This record gives sequence, structure tokens and C-alpha cells, in this order.
Amino acid sequence: MDKKIFWEKVLLTLAPTASKAHLLTFFKDTIIDNYVDGVLTIGVSGMVSRDNIRHRYHIKLLEIVKDLDSNINHIEYEVISTLLSGEHPDKVDLNNILIDETPKIRKVPNKQEVLVDGMRSKMMKYNLDSYIPGMENRLVHAACLAVAAKPGSIYNPLYIYGGVGLGKTHLLQATGNQIQKNHPNLRVVYMTSETFANEIIEAIGKRHTKPFKDKYRNVDCLIVDDIQFFANKATSEQEFFHTFNELYDAGKQIIMSADRAPRELNGLDDRLRSRFGMGMVIEVCVPEFETRVAILQYKCQEQGEILDPDILHLIANNVTTSTREMIGVLVSVLAQAKLENATPTMNSVTRVLQKLNKAQQIIGNATMQSPQQVQQQQAARTLDDVINAVSTYYKIDRTILTGMERRREIIIPRQICMYLIRELLNQSYETIGENFGGKNHTTVLHSCNKILAQIKEDQRLMRDINALKREMGF
Repeated sequence: MDKKIFWEKVLLTLAPTASKAHLLTFFKDTIIDNYVDGVLTIGVSGMVSRDNIRHRYHIKLLEIVKDLDSNINHIEYEVISTLLSGEHPDKVDLNNILIDETPKIRKVPNKQEVLVDGMRSKMMKYNLDSYIPGMENRLVHAACLAVAAKPGSIYNPLYIYGGVGLGKTHLLQATGNQIQKNHPNLRVVYMTSETFANEIIEAIGKRHTKPFKDKYRNVDCLIVDDIQFFANKATSEQEFFHTFNELYDAGKQIIMSADRAPRELNGLDDRLRSRFGMGMVIEVCVPEFETRVAILQYKCQEQGEILDPDILHLIANNVTTSTREMIGVLVSVLAQAKLENATPTMNSVTRVLQKLNKAQQIIGNATMQSPQQVQQQQAARTLDDVINAVSTYYKIDRTILTGMERRREIIIPRQICMYLIRELLNQSYETIGENFGGKNHTTVLHSCNKILAQIKEDQRLMRDINALKREMGF
């Protein structure tokens, strides 16, 4: 068996049934590691990828590989961390796999939905496929899938609780979307408890309580976010109590979120708290490190960006308690890089973390410093400073960078290094050549002119050079 060709056939067959984001996030660094006695071993780059592939695609993968080779009867998964760095001869180029994902518009009956307060546009950006649970939140994700498959008949009510920024709203809205996808004739309403409270107050003031009651008691699925805000609001509590009872008795699905478990909701009527706990009560937990990295990778794919894994690890190491804040840091990093037309680096990300006060001390390969300290420490003053900076940036040993090796991945950083020494330090071509294996004046001049010309056409090269300049204090 040619393992690479076989794996490419598997991915080509899988692609039409998998989302582009999943392929790029979970299958990017995968190979067929071994095939012995009917057992196919798939190598993956980390536990998050392994768990998501096993959870979401195992059955489909087994079906595909059996169709391609009837002797295969079992699939195993092995984490091979080295797949994250460098090339592997058995890796498949996903650019040859990805299919066109032009959105398809589907007309649905008018009865399908009532999404209050203009929430439809916000809801539609969430789906359960884009939620990366990791092992710590696998149960809550599975519960949402189960409810979406059979609303009103399993886990009713579904009560999801957890800290701020961990994805509760994502899960609620995504489950509502999945219910609409699975059951297009069902009427689904998403709202916040604050909206419910405001509407009941307005209805009482206008003496139009019947339309309000009909609006929420004639739905097939009611989704209420941040239920804790009903606390100490007697009128809202009472109205929601009756709405809850009517929907529950009619077998309609109720989904709620809060920042605490039902028993900890102080200020709420005991009869409400007891009803919240009648179905499935499940906590959204803080994601583990690998899950946080996978989330960042997924968000990068959504933005069409590729960042050094070390940068993603730096962010994931320093923003640990809120997925929302972690994504906010990533957005800030990408926005700053776009504004400065530069590629994000460890030090530029460190400065973003510092400005946003995301850590008292940066955990990772960079340390917390003031901008002035960073500027003074990194300002390149000698030819060696520039060589070291380029060597670190491209992860190429200094002796190789300045040596005679002719591989493309070495030549381009070498030419960039020569160009920067000439531009930033105004060193002579002869001096530069002496430090790069004794190259002559003409060779160095050619390298500098080549980079200067490419900058005008290659935005990626321009960003790299701007990032290097910033790293060196220019």
C-alpha cells in the first residue's frame, strides 16, 4: 500500500461530507502511520485532533477505508507530535482535497422560526460543527446534538451553565440552528432573559399581555440565555414559570443557560429552580490547553490566516479562563499585523498581551517587559544582530543561514538577511559577502535587488520584513 496515495483517496471521499474548517483543523497534519493485519493506524498531530476525528468521523472513515480495501477491519489513532513541525513525506496537501463550499440558500416555511429582537442574523453565525469541545466539553456538545436530533423527547429541559466567555451562547444558538436544520417546520425562539423581562413589562404597561403569552407559549423550542437575570424580578419569574410549565407539559423543548447551577441561583423562586433541574444539567468547563490551541487554529482558518504554532501556544498559555477573551487577543494580534503590514511574532504578541493585561507574567518563550525595554533590547546595532534575528525568525541555524546551502527555504531568508543588513546598517556589499561564506560583491548586490523588487509584489514578503524590522527595533 502506498500510504500517501491511499490517505489522499480517503480524504477525497470524506471531503464532500465534512466541513472545510474541520478538514483544515483536524486533518491538516495527519498521515497513515501503519497498516498491519487489517488494522489501519492514522497518525494525528495532537489529542484534540485525535478525539474530534474519532468522535465525529470514525464511523465514516471506517466505511471509506473498507470500501477501498476490504481487508481493513479496524482503525486506530496515534498521536505523533512531530507532525506539527516540518514536512512529512506521507502528508497530503489539503489544497487538492478541499471542495467548493459556496453557501446554498434553502427556502423554508414561514412557520419555521420566530427569532425575536433581530437575533436571526446573530444566530446564523453559530453551528455545532464550529464548536470545538475537547474532552472536557464533549458531553455538553453531545447533549446539544441529541436535543437537536429529537427536540422535546430527550434532555428536556436542557440547562447549560458555566463561567463567562466559555461558549454557552454559541451552544444555545447553534443548537437552535441545528433544530431548524433537522426539523424545518418547527418554530424556534431564541432570547435573553433580559429581553423576556423587558417585553413582559412593556406588555403589562400597554395591557397587551395575551399577545405576549401567545408569542412564547406557541413555539416548539424556547431558548433562553442568561437565566440568572430573572433573580429578584417577581413578575418576570411568575410569567416565565407559567410559560415553562405550558411548554413542558406540551412536550416542547426548553433550553437555558446561566452562570451557575440551578441550586446556586439565589434570588429565584424555589419552584423555578427545581424545574430547571428536571432535565439535563451540564457544565461548560474551561477548555484545556490543547483545546484552546485547536480553537485558535480554527479561528485562523476562518480568517484565512496561518500563524506560527509557537504564537498560538503563547496566546493559549496566557489566556486560560475565557475562550471569548482568547479569541479577542487573536483578533487584536491579526488586526495589528494587518495595520502594520507585518507578520505576527512572539514579541509582537507579547506586547498585545501586555496592553490587554491578559497576564502578569507572560508564560512561554517571551517574558513580560515594558515597550521601552523591548525596544532597547532588540534594537539591531551590528551585523550579527540582524543575522541572529533572521535566524530566530525563520528557525534556521545561523551557520546554515550564512553558509553555502542552496535549498529555497534557506536562500530566501539568506537574501532577506543581506537586504536588511544593507538597508538598516548600511554595510558595504563586500562586508556583507565576507559574512556569508565569502560571497562576492555582485552576488550580494543581486540578492538585495531581488528582495527589493519582490517586496513590491509579494505582500507576504513585505509583512515578514516589516515584522523583522519591528523585532529589531526599527
